[in-house]
Amino acid sequence: MTTATDEDQYLRQILALLEGAKSYEALTQSNSKGWEVQPGSALAGDDAKTDPYQVSHNAWNALSVAVDHLHCYRSSLVGEQQGTNLPLTLHTHAQYSLLRGAFENSARAVWLLAPANRLVRVQRRLSLQAGEYRHSDHMLELLKQQPQRPSEERRQQLTDLVVAAGADLGDAKKALRSPDYKDIVREAGAQTTMGADQAEIVWSSCSSLAHGDVYGTLSILERNVIYTQGGVNLTQITSSPQVLWWATDRAVAMMQRGFDLFKERATCHR
Repeated sequence: MTTATDEDQYLRQILALLEGAKSYEALTQSNSKGWEVQPGSALAGDDAKTDPYQVSHNAWNALSVAVDHLHCYRSSLVGEQQGTNLPLTLHTHAQYSLLRGAFENSARAVWLLAPANRLVRVQRRLSLQAGEYRHSDHMLELLKQQPQRPSEERRQQLTDLVVAAGADLGDAKKALRSPDYKDIVREAGAQTTMGADQAEIVWSSCSSLAHGDVYGTLSILERNVIYTQGGVNLTQITSSPQVLWWATDRAVAMMQRGFDLFKERATCHR
């Protein structure tokens, strides 16, 4: 259990992290041209191999979605300043849902951009597109609608692209298999100082609270037993400023890594 002084310190650190992350909003919500890819850069080559499913477009979209989640998180946390007082609202579960969105999307951008091998980056982008098509087809099936292009035609297009990029035809199906988000998060975490295990812990912890899982609620949040009747405890559940700071810190770190990688891959170094 953290003390009031400790809680105040963690909340101040959260505010500092969110203030520093405002620069990413400027990149994604204004005409910053941060998304532009220089001719001759690694991303320009990737985009040429995956057109019309550009690697850069997908990575920038992931980062933009991550920033949007973090912005909403800050809005839910920080109220309007009243004189010298800055009201803060801590939610038990919902803010971790937003941090999960920020962390998960940032991790997808890192996972997509981090490999030094172009073929790997191309395969990852096209595997994401294959997953998009599968999910879209399922949604259309539920809506009793038909896709604009036959599924087989779209699959063949992705296969042709991945083979043209250098993959063996026999390996194309495996290359286009949709990735598991746990693997995405772990591989992205390995590209940061937090490492794969801690990245998975952050993602799993936020996910457990987003889902309302009992194990997450009891192990992550702070508890205060009000009274006990028989074998049942009436328990007050509150957010932990320490855990909230930890999740915020890792989400911002993953986001920073994603933007750094994008800039590196989008710049022509020749």
